[in-house]
Amino acid sequence: MLQHQQNMLQDMVRTGTYHAAITENQADFEGKVVMDVGAGSGILSLFAAQAGAAKVFAVEASDMANFAQLLAENNSVGRVIQVCHSKVEMLKLPEGRVDVLVSEPMGTLLVNERMLETYLYARDHFLKPGGKMFPQVGRIHVAAFSDPMLYNELLGKAMFWQQTSYYGLDMTPLHQPAVQGYFAQVVVDAFDPSVLVSDCASRIFDFATVKEEELHDINIFLSLTVGKCSSTTAKLKYSKYKL
Repeated sequence: MLQHQQNMLQDMVRTGTYHAAITENQADFEGKVVMDVGAGSGILSLFAAQAGAAKVFAVEASDMANFAQLLAENNSVGRVIQVCHSKVEMLKLPEGRVDVLVSEPMGTLLVNERMLETYLYARDHFLKPGGKMFPQVGRIHVAAFSDPMLYNELLGKAMFWQQTSYYGLDMTPLHQPAVQGYFAQVVVDAFDPSVLVSDCASRIFDFATVKEEELHDINIFLSLTVGKCSSTTAKLKYSKYKL
């Protein structure tokens, strides 16, 4: 549990961006009531407290709530934080609606982990009209890429099936299906932008207005111009990319 939180906290791009967004917009937090949706370690709650929040409700359904409580109790800014060990959907706030929502609800391709629905529930049930959301906008970008190292890595995994004498048996009939299987799998990783070989298509979501059902069936229409890639130049047109 703590190991997972450590991995996220050590992602300095992620954590630094949230810290800057909150502490450099002090006017949105000073003297305000804040809810941290899916607080985890409570780091965003602590950032909100650093920005001058009068009260922060750190809502966490898992037992991480106990660790968030420890951090709040042992940091001076934590005195304004109230940890709520509860699902957001089952929460009853003593102070009505809040001025600001903070959360880290975005997963792979934005919607993985399905935290966005909880974030929108908090918006509809706990945020005052005109209240602030951090983050308020999410984007999905789709582009073509070429990565010879990844290609060879995946190809190498299927080499097992090229054995002609595995305990006296020929395994090669399954080589091509194995290759297709490996290349059909989703690879989740950070990639160098230099592997991109096309422009990108994007879909933007405004969390202040988007409806939950819009996240259940997402289509992204593509028209990508692919540049130099293995001596090939082409224009790819697809009617839609469906998540």
